[in-house]
Amino acid sequence: MEKFADLAAKTLNQVLDSPAHSISAEELEIPPDPKLGDFAFPCFKLAKQFRKGPPQVAQELVSKIQALPEAMDALKKIGMRVAATGPYVNFLVNDDVAVGFLLSQILSGSGLGSFGKLPAESRGCWVLEYSSPNVAKPFQIYHLRPTALGAAMDRIGRFRGFRMASINHLGDWGTQYGKIAVALQIFPKDLPPNPTIKDLVDIYVKFHAAAEKDPTLDDRAREAFAKLENDDPEMTALWKKCVDISMKEFNRIYDRLGVHFDHFWGESFYKHQLTPLLEDLRKKGLLVESEGAWIVNVTDTEGKELPPCILQKKDGATIYATRDVAAALYRYKHFKFDRMTYIVGGEQRLHFQQVFGVLRKMGMEWASKCEHVPTGLYRFKDAKMSTRKGNFVTLEDVLALAKERVVTLMEEREKNARPGDAPVEISDSEKEEITEAIAVGAVMFHDLSTDPARDVEFDVERVVDFEGETGPYLQYAHTRCLSLLRKAQAKNPKLPKEIGYDAALVSQLSNPYEVLLTKQLGQLPVHLERTLKFAKASQLAHYLIDVTKAFGAFYRECQVITEDEKLTRARLMLVEGTRRILAQGLGLLGIPTPAKM
Repeated sequence: MEKFADLAAKTLNQVLDSPAHSISAEELEIPPDPKLGDFAFPCFKLAKQFRKGPPQVAQELVSKIQALPEAMDALKKIGMRVAATGPYVNFLVNDDVAVGFLLSQILSGSGLGSFGKLPAESRGCWVLEYSSPNVAKPFQIYHLRPTALGAAMDRIGRFRGFRMASINHLGDWGTQYGKIAVALQIFPKDLPPNPTIKDLVDIYVKFHAAAEKDPTLDDRAREAFAKLENDDPEMTALWKKCVDISMKEFNRIYDRLGVHFDHFWGESFYKHQLTPLLEDLRKKGLLVESEGAWIVNVTDTEGKELPPCILQKKDGATIYATRDVAAALYRYKHFKFDRMTYIVGGEQRLHFQQVFGVLRKMGMEWASKCEHVPTGLYRFKDAKMSTRKGNFVTLEDVLALAKERVVTLMEEREKNARPGDAPVEISDSEKEEITEAIAVGAVMFHDLSTDPARDVEFDVERVVDFEGETGPYLQYAHTRCLSLLRKAQAKNPKLPKEIGYDAALVSQLSNPYEVLLTKQLGQLPVHLERTLKFAKASQLAHYLIDVTKAFGAFYRECQVITEDEKLTRARLMLVEGTRRILAQGLGLLGIPTPAKM
């Protein structure tokens, strides 16, 4: 449907009076009632500019399109009609044309095919920074928000032709290493010979408990970190040990989630670029002394004054803002990116405003290509998550809870199976794989289907539900498609093992539920592009829910396996098309697709 949307937008632009009113395909909406059209352009914004009512603007645009021969010829060529309905200009694609064209595209090739895929690196360079856990601290549940969203954007960006560079900006530099060093001095026997990340957390918590009684310990920690910045051998060895322990744990979790990065460039990666950066800022007269510290006065994009950005503390140590400015400079030099997105918690809004403000003040015009996508928090009935007090919820805690719920639901389904239902044969090893896939899929989808800026309320019964708008609901729809294809093959061995496109069968698909499902499948590229534009995986997640609902309606109203071989084969094309779109969409989100459930 992306090609139809592009033509609709092009047609509208042909009759607009000036380029200032240029319309993109992403601005088109999908009407709630398919009878109204496949795409709709709302005329509210144009109404203000033209000083006319939205319905009048819509009618005038349609009249202009109908009076333009080249526009009407292009629309008629692909069987598209245009009409005004209230404040909307609606475009409706002829059913036969849409079904034939879309199924031929979706079922081209084998396996998942390439529907919606653009040529590799055919678009600009996009740098994505996401995940960014802190070394010497566990991978907590709130790290899932930037990790899941960033990984999804990375996959979708590559699929849609961007030259992607994914970076894990590890929190591997800062006073926490000074704190651990001091903790080892006052608790020398508390770290075992082969420490785990939990041991590092325990000693970190002990330090804070001791510092509450003796505030001078914080000063000692800052002094220890200053030694690390000056390449002190003892501090460097301790830091490397913390990084190695943490990375072993992080990589195990990333493997479990199917997340990969092009670069692990933590804060420490830029440490030797900090002194030249500060010197450059001094030469430009941008670095100002304030109470012993060195700052840069900054404003937002509208020129409103922001709190000054501290780049060097009075003890001479840098902070993470210094390292973020250095990182941005390095990345632009290295990648010449067209877009750089930081997927980081919403509590860092001011931080990124300040960093971008410093870049603008340095004369970096490309600062306008940098954006911060804020992520919300997880809520567990008001439970507070604080590493400092040792009270936190790890991602693995949540996944374990989800797996317990999956096992319970699977046992209930087996117990409540109706007499005559054919049981799904699953071995013990398969059951473990399926349980893991459903649990990961449930937690990941729950996160991704929520607007990233909003907080997430975690309720395991709502997250792991085979009936609601959840990950397992979509996974089950995919396995149902596979089951239908297997049943059809078993009943009629003459059917091809892999269902492909057959133009001779398209005329069989005239039922409204068949047409609606086909057009819904064809919307995948449109929603992928919107996902990238708004940096919200929820765009794709909700689209997949709509696909599953459309498939459910088709499945209820249209018997797939019938005595009519042509009709059966035609409807199996729709089943295979649905399977491919669900598999493609879920795969881009990072949701596993088990073959059985």
